[in-house]
Amino acid sequence: MFEFNGAEGAGWSQPNPSLGDDESWSTVPKALRRTSPPAWPRASEPELVRHYTWLSSRNFGIDTGFYPLGSCTMKHNPRLNERIVQLPGIDRIHPLQPEHQIQGLLAIFFEMQEMLAICSGMDEVTLQPVAGAQGEFASMRCIQEYHRSIGQGHRDKVIVPDSAHGTNPASAAMCGYDIIEIPSAVDGRIDLAALEGAVGEDTAAMMITNPSTLGVFEPDISRAAEMVHAAGGQMYYDGANFNAILGKTDPGRMGFDAVHYNLHKTFSQPHGGGGPGSGPIGVKSHLS
Repeated sequence: MFEFNGAEGAGWSQPNPSLGDDESWSTVPKALRRTSPPAWPRASEPELVRHYTWLSSRNFGIDTGFYPLGSCTMKHNPRLNERIVQLPGIDRIHPLQPEHQIQGLLAIFFEMQEMLAICSGMDEVTLQPVAGAQGEFASMRCIQEYHRSIGQGHRDKVIVPDSAHGTNPASAAMCGYDIIEIPSAVDGRIDLAALEGAVGEDTAAMMITNPSTLGVFEPDISRAAEMVHAAGGQMYYDGANFNAILGKTDPGRMGFDAVHYNLHKTFSQPHGGGGPGSGPIGVKSHLS
């Protein structure tokens, strides 16, 4: 478009450019002053509309096709849900507004926390983390502080299957943990023998996505949880693929102690362009 000139240069009239030689430029360093006229395109309104409409047709997104991105696959949000979040009582609230003016929204938050706790089998939920990875970090810090509070701060190893969500080892490492990766079995499931060899007195937790990034549900997850708990570790559930089990079972029944939710994946937090995210966490009472 910047190299384009419409019908014989006809189009919108352009302002006369200032070349930096009048008093209005006195405060601008000479090195930053323009010395030649800008190369503005000249296009008529129909040409401009057609050009950008053509560009928009080249965009690809959830409204034009399947948008796979591993565990972060974008999905369709019901338009009704997006309409709800555009209600004036929600989208016109200022972050610094006093609490007595936003009791309705705080009630929504509270009820959502209760619903998320039920969905995941957890006892307490916080909405504070603003992204999935931050939810992972917050969960691991809860586990870390729990171990310190009971005199087991020496636990510095986190077990992560090679099929886990890629941010799992990164979040644990941010907390100062050493990462122990265990291989998957040939069918993509947890290798219980490898897990048995990895757990020990220094095990802090196991982080796992279920179903895994491979799309495989772990039927031995309860046994894996028993092994980790027997060693004194905690079980962390990455909610990247929570959609697959929502309403069918929950991480609490599987033996997990902490979980993060991706409200931009499992629910209707907007996820256009990859964000913004929302990563609340849920924990069992001993971690709360």
